[in-house]
Parts: sequence; structure tokens; C-alpha cells
Amino acid sequence: MQQLEVINILKKDLNFTDQSINKLKEFTNLVLQENKKYNLISKSTENQIWARHVLDSAQLVKFVDFSCKSLADLGTGAGFPGLVIEIF
Repeated sequence: MQQLEVINILKKDLNFTDQSINKLKEFTNLVLQENKKYNLISKSTENQIWARHVLDSAQLVKFVDFSCKSLADLGTGAGFPGLVIEIF
């Protein structure tokens, strides 16, 4: 699944805004850039970052009660899923 397909799912099925999508683009670019130095995600999944990491993380928004004042994500590593949910 390519980036545009994932973006369409994020918008249509999960209600991500254009602003959130732009932030996700920035985030994924940073992850890929820093992954060259720090191995944040597996090298074999870099070309699948949108489907394998972003979409997998984003689908959790269906289960989060955003009326709560806080949410904890322990050990997010490269920021998945915590930063994707925060961007939402």
C-alpha cells in the first residue's frame, strides 16, 4: 500500500485533517532521515512506513477516548504509535 492510499484511508475512515496529514509527512521524513543514524525502524520497512507504521498506529484513534485529559504510551521508540495519535 502506497502513501496516497494510506492518506486516503486516514482522511476518509479515520478523520485525519489535511493539517494532520502534513504533520505526518514531516514526521515520516524525520524518521527516515534519522533512521540512517539511529535505526529507529527496520531498514526493510522504510519503504512501507506509511502502511506499516503510520496506518498501524493511526487505527488506534478509533479506540482512544479523547475526552480524557491524558494518555500514556510507554516505550514508543521511534514515536509510533504515540506521536501519530498526538498528531491526530
